[in-house]
Amino acid sequence: MLEFRHRWAVMGLWMFSSVAGIMMVIAVGILLPSISADLRLNPSQQGFYGSAAFLGNLFLTLPVSWWVSRYRPKILTTATLALGSTLLFMQGWAPNFAVLIFGRLSFGVATLAREPARVLLMHRLFAPREFMIVTSAYNALFGIVVGGGLAFTPLLLGGAGDDWRRTLYGFGAALAVLCLAWVVFGSNGDGASESDGGEREPEERDDDGDGGRFALLGRVLGYRDLWIAGFGSMGATMGWAAFVNFYPTLALNTYGVSLNWSGAILGMGIAVGGFSGIALSRLVAVVGADRRKNILQAIGVVMALSYLGMALVDSIPALLVIAVLGGLAQGYWPILNSVPFYLPGIRPRESAVAVSFMMTLGTFGVAVGPALTGALQEWLGDLRLGLVLVGVSPLTLAVAGSLVDIRTDRED
Repeated sequence: MLEFRHRWAVMGLWMFSSVAGIMMVIAVGILLPSISADLRLNPSQQGFYGSAAFLGNLFLTLPVSWWVSRYRPKILTTATLALGSTLLFMQGWAPNFAVLIFGRLSFGVATLAREPARVLLMHRLFAPREFMIVTSAYNALFGIVVGGGLAFTPLLLGGAGDDWRRTLYGFGAALAVLCLAWVVFGSNGDGASESDGGEREPEERDDDGDGGRFALLGRVLGYRDLWIAGFGSMGATMGWAAFVNFYPTLALNTYGVSLNWSGAILGMGIAVGGFSGIALSRLVAVVGADRRKNILQAIGVVMALSYLGMALVDSIPALLVIAVLGGLAQGYWPILNSVPFYLPGIRPRESAVAVSFMMTLGTFGVAVGPALTGALQEWLGDLRLGLVLVGVSPLTLAVAGSLVDIRTDRED
């Protein structure tokens, strides 16, 4: 029982620190109207700012994950949390758009570079059959922290006198506290339980396997299901990022919905998605392979319809219902993101790189969504139409559901 509590305490602290950083990436959608007014950003600049945290990851996530996966989770987590805190302070201080963009882009890289630590910790602390459970718990915590953060950010902004800079300083201080907590309480996070008598290394931590480093990448990229799952995630994240960044602006300027309400609507959807992931993961574990495909197909359709509803509906009660339905569909994440752990014959370091590769494709969607929406708004002169066009992108989940094999245990 002590071992059980220990490993979940370490994993829980890591997950909370990680999702808190992600929340700080996402919550800038609430700050965007204030930032735009202060720095006089046009729609394309607003879209680029929303995408900037993820643009660097399109090119750096895979090589960075291959490189940093050689380091202990404790070192990697501490370094990325400390760097992230520093970069949030830089963004709050930013005297111009160029510095703001640099700080946000670098913060995104630091946030995604932390991800291999999760994979390595999972391999050290949990059995393969538990990976989807851990991923579901991560998704639930994501929903609570990110959803709650989106709902709380307007209050924080108001408490800071509508000063977005002070709000970012607050985020930076909070991330610094989490970094200190990880240094103190995550000291045994490199893995061993008491029965191990100390820390133990993950398999192949310093070994790239037969054929060297490029062979490792080749083995990872040779998995067909990895590409399909990444394609499905790409469309889902494209629509999600577009709405997280631009829906508060649309709701305020077009429908007169306050930032408090738009933050609550977005937050509710994300929070529901966190718990939906647990339920859907359990469902996937007990149904047959064909039914698993049907689940992903339905999720893609429901998610696309929910985004269209958010763009076209101005009734707050109806929007809350739509947010709940969309949140239920957001429970796809633990299912799709467990695919790299269950690929036949995959090894721990390979799965760390595989997760990062799939996240690269998902990050492509996150980076393109806001930038494309901003460009469409400037070209068409209509933010609502831009969001409608981007909002159908989660249909890629339905395509992926038709093609990918969803497994629930390792086949070695």
